[in-house]
Amino acid sequence: MVDYGSLLARAREKLPPVQVGSDRFQVPEPDVMSDGKNTVIRNFQDITTVLRREPAHVIGHLARELGCPGVLDLPRGVLKSRVTKDQIAQRLREYTEKYVICSECKRPDTHLKKEGRLTLLICEACGAQRPVTVRRVVEQEKPKTPVVVGEVYRLTIEDVGRRGDGVAKKEGFVIFVTGASVRGTVVNAKITKVLGNNAYAIVQP
Repeated sequence: MVDYGSLLARAREKLPPVQVGSDRFQVPEPDVMSDGKNTVIRNFQDITTVLRREPAHVIGHLARELGCPGVLDLPRGVLKSRVTKDQIAQRLREYTEKYVICSECKRPDTHLKKEGRLTLLICEACGAQRPVTVRRVVEQEKPKTPVVVGEVYRLTIEDVGRRGDGVAKKEGFVIFVTGASVRGTVVNAKITKVLGNNAYAIVQP
């Protein structure tokens, strides 16, 4: 009588060898060149073909993560900023991990499916599903200045700058006033320019 171990060994011999998919999946290194203020990825379409993703989706990810506009000029992708090859390669690796590789079996045989507001990554190898989310970049609101260009304000000269301009403050905002050079003087000042945390003004009669 043949024991269980022998039967199992015989069965294993008849099975085809298991192919590991990691060797066949290799995302090309980005072929990058500068074109003025733009950065061109010359092999962009080759990259998206290996990733099996829409070029518009990939360029959108790069543009969002690198903080610049991105356009398609297939087979090229163009980023409207000067970025390095390493920066692009890093964002492509992040894209691959998020939008391509199955988190369960680690294979790239996946596709994206939109369900309502959700985008699902569905693995064709093991059937696993997981949602992918787009990180929204929230722009910080610019601080409001207490003065407006063209407006006239009643200001007290608290100090005198090196160039002889009076220095006044409004709600902690520094204002350089041309034509006022005496400390303690109260003047009418018309704002001519606002730069960062400073403003510039001229004395009004």
